[in-house]
Amino acid sequence: MPHADRDAVIMVSDSLDLVDVGFAIANDQVNSVQQWIQACLIYKPSIEQKSVWNEDQTKRFQALILQPYVLIQELAA
Repeated sequence: MPHADRDAVIMVSDSLDLVDVGFAIANDQVNSVQQWIQACLIYKPSIEQKSVWNEDQTKRFQALILQPYVLIQELAA
């Protein structure tokens, strides 16, 4: 939550590979990243999503730190 509070969390759709997204961002692959943003496959979590995370402590995520960001994917229950 500290990362989300400082607006550093980026949600990654489970249809994408987390490492591939991190690699694309780190290597300035602008075309890929823009396509993912436009398709809503990577995005900043909403206030509502963060609220749900605070309420449901059973949610689990896979994360990749790519300073200054933290890329996360929600794991299936």
